[in-house]
Amino acid sequence: MRVRFLRDRNWTPPERRGITIAYKKGMEQTVKREWGEQMVADGDAEEIAPPSKSHIEKAKD
Repeated sequence: MRVRFLRDRNWTPPERRGITIAYKKGMEQTVKREWGEQMVADGDAEEIAPPSKSHIEKAKD
């Protein structure tokens, strides 16, 4: 799931309590669907479309 963060968020995955991931407002990131759905429900992120394949190909050139 691709999301854009609406505010800074520290995320501790429920399955790995020993780590914390810091996301900054404005970041666009691919995250596990379960995590993304929780962040969207909490109002910390919004789901966005993934980058197009043509955009990825241009970046490789």
